[in-house]
Amino acid sequence: MPDPSDFDPSRFRCVTRFEVPFHDVDMLGHVNSVAYLRWAESARATYQIDVLKEDVDGRRGFVVGRISFAYFQPLRFREPVCVGIRISRLGGKSFDFDYAVWRESDGAPAATGQSAMIAYNAVEEHSIPVPQAWQDAVEAFEPQPPLRP
Repeated sequence: MPDPSDFDPSRFRCVTRFEVPFHDVDMLGHVNSVAYLRWAESARATYQIDVLKEDVDGRRGFVVGRISFAYFQPLRFREPVCVGIRISRLGGKSFDFDYAVWRESDGAPAATGQSAMIAYNAVEEHSIPVPQAWQDAVEAFEPQPPLRP
């Protein structure tokens, strides 16, 4: 399990900020674990458009191979939060996204996650090599170069 003491939001240049919406809070009064997966999905779309310069048009993109999250502390309704995303590994046909969720008020980590993504041609329904344009964009954008096999 990830150690929250290793948490470093400065590793994330692509960050979304918002207040926790009511529909993400469960009957215990804190954000339900499913919400973190939705937030990661939105972060991926933002990264695809803003960093990879690839439209979210259903033609070419990536699909989730696996995803996991570790939770450190609860978040509550209307609490200002940040969701950071970065690519930490680039492979031939796949790459890894790292996620971090933290309270904006004090930077305290709420959760971290990782997903393995497969580059995908949705029109022809098959995996593709990670486009060179994406690799170049990631190398130029990320403060820490991604691992390569």
